[in-house]
Amino acid sequence: MEIITRVLVSLHVIASALWVGAVFSGAIIDPPALKMSTRKQSFVANFITAQGIRIFPWVYFSMTTIFITGITLTWLYPPTSLTEVFMLSIKFIALSIMAGNTLYGTLVTWPKIQFATPEEAAKLWKPYLIRAYITLGAGLIAFAMGVNLR
Repeated sequence: MEIITRVLVSLHVIASALWVGAVFSGAIIDPPALKMSTRKQSFVANFITAQGIRIFPWVYFSMTTIFITGITLTWLYPPTSLTEVFMLSIKFIALSIMAGNTLYGTLVTWPKIQFATPEEAAKLWKPYLIRAYITLGAGLIAFAMGVNLR
């Protein structure tokens, strides 16, 4: 059982780092790099599209892995105190916010940016960044709750 637990925890932590890292890159690293790279508005939309195609499988792999390993670990080791229940609840809420923003981006923002004119894409950029910052914040909260849970 100890080996299974170690594998599950390792997968959970790696997937968390991948997902939060991807969001960190999209929220903190990419925006200033895009501004410094070019003044062309079409470049922003093209970059987001090209990046998203490559990051999409990793983000959804990570999201799925986090939820599956988290539920399995909670089933194997249920919370034993009110504090653990509270922290697990905060983690679940934060991960749900991340998942909701990620799904919204995939199903709504993504198609809009791909088919937008350069002017429309520039207008979509600010709401995209706001959701990226919210998603990053939720991911950091979830990560902190997971680190402190056990």
